[in-house]
Amino acid sequence: MAAGLLLSIALQACAHRPAELAPTAVAVEIRDTPPAELLACPVRPEGFPLDSMATLPRPLRAAAMRLAQSYAEATDQLERLIGWNTGQPCPTEAPDAQA
Repeated sequence: MAAGLLLSIALQACAHRPAELAPTAVAVEIRDTPPAELLACPVRPEGFPLDSMATLPRPLRAAAMRLAQSYAEATDQLERLIGWNTGQPCPTEAPDAQA
């Protein structure tokens, strides 16, 4: 009796299993270009005034530098993406500076 129980447990791995169905493919329509509002070049803000001075504690200065670096990297990435999609780079100067 114990041998029959042992064989029934051991032979379950050899049992016929129905084939698993492949997952259903989902097709999503992709537009060639993003909407116009996503292709607008970002306006870079002016930095701190050069004729002023301030003494900031080291942690505050480090946080301001991290924020500025992160903003600059995100803006650069957005400008590269816009240039890739439109074929034309964003202007390097602010519109007010060009006048």
